[in-house]
Amino acid sequence: MKKSIQIFLFSIFFLLIGFTIYSQLFSNQNDEKRASGQTEQKEYPDIGYLAPSFSLKGLDGKTHELKDYLDKPVVLNFWASWCPPCIEEAPNFVKLHNEYGKNVHVLTVNLTSIDDLQAAKIFAEEFGFVFPVLLDEDGSVAKRYHIKPIPATFFINQEGTIVDGAYGGLTWSDLESRTKELIQTDSSA
Repeated sequence: MKKSIQIFLFSIFFLLIGFTIYSQLFSNQNDEKRASGQTEQKEYPDIGYLAPSFSLKGLDGKTHELKDYLDKPVVLNFWASWCPPCIEEAPNFVKLHNEYGKNVHVLTVNLTSIDDLQAAKIFAEEFGFVFPVLLDEDGSVAKRYHIKPIPATFFINQEGTIVDGAYGGLTWSDLESRTKELIQTDSSA
């Protein structure tokens, strides 16, 4: 009986030592990943998550990928030419590009799958969009971003993380203050 208790205690002792060594190794690996910036982050269209990646053709005929614009923070706006709040806020994005374009990229995504390509071209021309106008012809990017009401705007830092977002039209003061916060937060990171 005494020998059984000794074997049992030794077994527990070795299990505890093994568990301690394992947890230390696992913890050190996670610390090393965090220190080297290798933490895994999930793509999801919400604050604190990586913005879903995409590749879309633009009105300019070129293919645009979100990752190509992460040298600066990004203001990403989804719109359609027939949407009254989109029409109302369109001049604000032109003004944003003109006033903050050296510090932030303005990207707009036309929901071409529920809009008309010709109408989108006219809209962009009439409002003077000189920034990339991307065409979501099959609705796949809108689906990845869970776009239901439009317009929808996402504020994305240089790491590709969504730091703010808005559904519905943005006034100039709201768009400007959110963009200033994006730029300030991104430059202090």
